[in-house]
Amino acid sequence: MADGSLPVDTWYTVIEAIIGFLIGTLLGSLAGLGLWYSAFVARLVEPFIVAINSVPKIALAPIVILWFGTGFVSKVALAVSLTALVALIAAYQAARDADPDLQALLASMGASKNRIFKSVIVPSTLPAIIGMFRINIGFALVGAVVGEFISSQRGLGHLIYSASSLYDLNTVWVGLFVLMFVGFLLYHVIDFAERRILPWRQITTAGQVQV
Repeated sequence: MADGSLPVDTWYTVIEAIIGFLIGTLLGSLAGLGLWYSAFVARLVEPFIVAINSVPKIALAPIVILWFGTGFVSKVALAVSLTALVALIAAYQAARDADPDLQALLASMGASKNRIFKSVIVPSTLPAIIGMFRINIGFALVGAVVGEFISSQRGLGHLIYSASSLYDLNTVWVGLFVLMFVGFLLYHVIDFAERRILPWRQITTAGQVQV
């Protein structure tokens, strides 16, 4: 660490996690919301989603490394693999739980499916999707670090793995604490974004606490 590698390793891990988080969350959320459009397709793919979700995502790490190589892309791909399915399940479940009476009312008034989607489904699922961000940012970090454990020349995972193989516990603890701090910081960035995007939730929560 005396060579100044810690800031560089931290930067690599943060970038890998953020890019993986953004791509995985976006793709998963869009896919989950898209399943609302067709109950038949949703029933068809649901068993596959359950089956894939039952597989420990970390077990996919060697396959991802073989497919995408040992560079930056493989770490991002691993972060995507951990976050996309979580986002898909959260978005799909939230879309299924959207107010059916309101949907039926709009349909009886002649609203198109796209109109119902924009007016009911998206607003109803937004809190659940934003709330899922808190979980996914942690999964993105896990994916990036695991990828660095397996094969990497940079990143906090590489730093921790290399130090542990040399029994350098001081460096291991430094890497772990930096990783925890990064997770803490990213979590609060998500929390800040949620309060900006969904300010009414804070008002509701405050009212419930006062009662």
